[in-house]
Amino acid sequence: MLDAIMSNYLYYPSILAFLFGILIGAKYRHKIGNIFGYLILAVVIAYFLKEFPYYDLLPLSCTYLSAVIGIIIGNRLFRKY
Repeated sequence: MLDAIMSNYLYYPSILAFLFGILIGAKYRHKIGNIFGYLILAVVIAYFLKEFPYYDLLPLSCTYLSAVIGIIIGNRLFRKY
């Protein structure tokens, strides 16, 4: 049971970064244009940032990547014209 709790606890920073990204994206007034370019750049930056010490699945910073995805989703959902 402790293993299940710890495995869920390790995803908490990524979920929190995604929620903060949605808030930041909602406040950004301009439309984000080239989404595919931003995602490619975010993956490259996340690769060079590396993962947290306990994350062994991907050699990416999942927290940074989820924050960028949250910014894009927040901008698309809550943008003001």
